[in-house]
Amino acid sequence: MSNRYRALWISDVHLGSRDSEPQRLADFLAQNRADTVYLVGDIFDMKALAQGRGSWCQSSSLLLEMLAELSSKTPEVIYIPGNHDAPMRSWAGKRLGNIRVERDWVHTAADGRRYWVTHGDQFEHQIDINPISYHIGDRSYYLMLRLNRWINYWRGRFDKPWWSLANHVKSRVQAARRLMRSFEEIAIRETGRRGLDGVICGHIHRAAVRHSDVSGRGVIYANCGDWVDSMSAVVEKHDGSLELLHWHRAPKIARIMTEAVAA
Repeated sequence: MSNRYRALWISDVHLGSRDSEPQRLADFLAQNRADTVYLVGDIFDMKALAQGRGSWCQSSSLLLEMLAELSSKTPEVIYIPGNHDAPMRSWAGKRLGNIRVERDWVHTAADGRRYWVTHGDQFEHQIDINPISYHIGDRSYYLMLRLNRWINYWRGRFDKPWWSLANHVKSRVQAARRLMRSFEEIAIRETGRRGLDGVICGHIHRAAVRHSDVSGRGVIYANCGDWVDSMSAVVEKHDGSLELLHWHRAPKIARIMTEAVAA
């Protein structure tokens, strides 16, 4: 039986990259539905494909079919492109079938709170960081993703749940923690300046839902995480509250994806 939510946000799937986990996302979408689905950027990794670093597998194609089928059965699907699928931003204000493409969006929850939905790459540009340090950190992250695939392959063989090496390291390295904190503070400050109650974004692959205070105004910061590492999504329950979901179970891709596309 599927869980039904008022709204659901996913980001940073990076379809087309070698690190994407379309099987796990397909498993998640087969069992979690919503009245409104937001695709919050970097759904496709056009950068990796253009640079020859990508890999488009059968799982990616099946997930694409599933998303198309999902859009036909979901009242509203809103796609907000990110920096890795930036060419899609030229479609802002238009529709691709039942999918509405926008640069950003304001979502009104059941409790009346208004959330700014944006990918979030613009916040990173405001962080003061040494370009060399940024490059080293970026390359280290992708190396950890490669190692993580092997680690979780063997964990899966012994029925162990998904484990994130990158999140484990990021939570313990001071420079990484400082970068994440700066990103969150900038997002929260800009949301408060706009007079909104919260922000829902992606980009930094660090899933979170937390409350903050900006000049006496409470602001909710929510980050969807990703589907290369965190395996997470944000949902709005029917009372208007937000919840962060992690999907660390092993997917049954052949059965679930085939049934979902054929349904």
